[in-house]
Amino acid sequence: MVEKKTEKITTKIFVNNVLTGLAMGIVAGLIPSALLSEICKALLTRMPVFGSILQIVTTITVAVPLLIGAAVAYRFGLKPIPLVAVASATFIGSGVLKFTPQGITAVPIGDLINALITVSLAVGLVLLIGDRLKAFAPLLLPTIVCVVAGGIGLAILPYVRTITLGIGHVVDSYFALAPVLMGLLVAVSFSILIVSPISTVAVATAISMHGVASGAGNLGVVAAAVGMFIGGLHVNPIGLSLSALLGTPKIMIAAIIRKPKIVVPIMLNAALLGIFGVLFQIKGTPISAGFGFSGLVGPINAVKFMPGGPTVANLMIIGLVFIVLPFAAGIFFEWFCRKVLHLYKAEDYGTQG
Repeated sequence: MVEKKTEKITTKIFVNNVLTGLAMGIVAGLIPSALLSEICKALLTRMPVFGSILQIVTTITVAVPLLIGAAVAYRFGLKPIPLVAVASATFIGSGVLKFTPQGITAVPIGDLINALITVSLAVGLVLLIGDRLKAFAPLLLPTIVCVVAGGIGLAILPYVRTITLGIGHVVDSYFALAPVLMGLLVAVSFSILIVSPISTVAVATAISMHGVASGAGNLGVVAAAVGMFIGGLHVNPIGLSLSALLGTPKIMIAAIIRKPKIVVPIMLNAALLGIFGVLFQIKGTPISAGFGFSGLVGPINAVKFMPGGPTVANLMIIGLVFIVLPFAAGIFFEWFCRKVLHLYKAEDYGTQG
């Protein structure tokens, strides 16, 4: 049931396949919502069709764990039955579904850390079983993988969620500091979280991040998106780089794991943007804190909270903070870290190991 490969699966290959598949699933599941959700919310009262589109892109976010499982299984060259078994187990262990006395409710995205653990267990179990089940594989493999890997995922979910919330509370603790320093620290924290398996939206929602804190987190995500776009242009296809910019920089997770130093210019840019975010009182919501300017979620929410709304002066500030500064500083910091400090090479941004 597993596609024959001449390449031996080493630990490095296993980790790279899982992380690359994780990024692919996240991008496929979040980009539609990031690009269309705010536009649909603004237009649905005038044109009902946008309400239907909003439902569609929201439903896709619920399917993110399924997409992650399928993408990871594909990276390992699994055939259809093992592939759907891995996808199903990942969906089960992600916590995207909640069982209550009133029925089943769905939580968009779920816990990405737990999804990462579950998909690793599921694909590892499939590789361990191999062709041992022979003709009984269609009957037994999905059951074994879903019950074992999915069951373990469900069992550890409360503990992993505690860790995720703990990270959120660490970020929340910055809020008690001086405003400028808080903006810097929150922006840097979110610039790191957005290029990890952790959902920035989940963290921001868990700690009810709002106001200037949300704006700082938002700008940290912008710094990561711009940094991955600028660095990725050296070696990756333009479409992939645009996905990191307009969709989510999580698509670069595999490259970051291989060469963590490529996040240094992102952190420097995030620190600068966090300071300007506080100075210009850029605000937002828990959702906008995790999206950056994907689908204009960040800028639209920032304008809503600015005195006077979308005035010319406010739009100029938005353009400065969300476009001019991120790109100008991003280009400089990427050049400085690569050419002057020699922290990494241009090819380290490549998404393939």
